[in-house]
Amino acid sequence: MQHYLNKLSLILTGGILALLILRVDAQKTEEPTQLAITFNKTTSLVFSSVIKSVDRGSRDVLAQKAKGVENVLQIKAAREGFPETNLTVITADGIIHEFTVNYSKEPGKQVVSLEESDEEVQLIFESEMTEADFANRSKRIVQSKRSIRWIKDDNDKVSLSLTGIYIRENIAFYNFRVVNHSNINYDVDYVRFFIRDKTKVKRTASKELEQEPIYSYGNANSIKGNSTEPIVYALEKFTIPDAKRLVIEMYEHHGGRHLKLHIKNKIIVNARLIE
Repeated sequence: MQHYLNKLSLILTGGILALLILRVDAQKTEEPTQLAITFNKTTSLVFSSVIKSVDRGSRDVLAQKAKGVENVLQIKAAREGFPETNLTVITADGIIHEFTVNYSKEPGKQVVSLEESDEEVQLIFESEMTEADFANRSKRIVQSKRSIRWIKDDNDKVSLSLTGIYIRENIAFYNFRVVNHSNINYDVDYVRFFIRDKTKVKRTASKELEQEPIYSYGNANSIKGNSTEPIVYALEKFTIPDAKRLVIEMYEHHGGRHLKLHIKNKIIVNARLIE
């Protein structure tokens, strides 16, 4: 009886190994997906699972996960007419997605779904809150009164101030007010959130940890002359050591009216709860 069971076990093990080998061979023979991208347009790859790893064959391909979304990869060409290269993406379901990437002046599709079935791929957000939830809470925050003491920076008739920090689940909402007292529109080039040391020892580099907003509310692109613009940025919650500061930078596009705020941890931990 024992001899029979051992023999049966060997047969089953051999069968499983054979199936695994056939599966691996099938994966090896599968051709990479052909992908065409261009310089002045972004192509979005929508996967059915969370993106875990991205590897570019060359620097000619720019790639980043869409802000606030776990299964969308945005790619575009860093320069025109680059030679053929590749892109490899690993998703949480254990699938390795392989692409052959070529340059095209006019790619056929700007949104590419990687779902094998005919079903529409659903977006996987970093938070359980929907787009409407973010918008509704941001609107309520803008209408609320100032909840913290003045944290403000001015530069040539333009000012940036943080008026409150709010928390909901794992999301922190930072409420800002930008005031433009000049007759010249203030066009925003970019806004940065990063954590760095409070003080930097001479000749010692200060390590910066970037914090990416996952949602913004209000006109964060341009503040018209002689106007005030409320802006809310949502980020994943975090706290910082006392020896560090959260730095927020707002840079003017084609201008020099750059603004910077330094936020202490005690301000962050006093964030108000928003329902």
